[in-house]
Amino acid sequence: MKPSHSNFKKLTSFNERRLLANFMQLPMGEDLSKRREPMSMKDVIEKTWANWGMGEEKTPEQAISENWHKIVGKQMSLKCAPERLHPSNGILYIRTSGGPLKQELSFQKKKILSKINKLDGCTEIRDLKFNS
Repeated sequence: MKPSHSNFKKLTSFNERRLLANFMQLPMGEDLSKRREPMSMKDVIEKTWANWGMGEEKTPEQAISENWHKIVGKQMSLKCAPERLHPSNGILYIRTSGGPLKQELSFQKKKILSKINKLDGCTEIRDLKFNS
């Protein structure tokens, strides 16, 4: 007849193992439940991305940056770039290479803002500010 071990529970908690080791005056030993194979860097990154929700939804900043050359044109996109977005007031700050470009962009402000608002997640942007 086999002895039944169902009455004994596995000591999994740190405090239970420490109490038993102290009572029996034995060293505590390592926690075997914490032994596992190291994860590959790829698995660590994928797990982190999944936990943080990264790569699932584009931010307005990503959408604007990825489409900047389409929004202002190839030539202008080489001389200016979106700098930062204040989501609380809906203002997008754009860094320009100089005064003439800043003026040209201000003439096209409504057109640029319209193109930005058509991008996914960018409907909250209400104004553009140009800095040189």
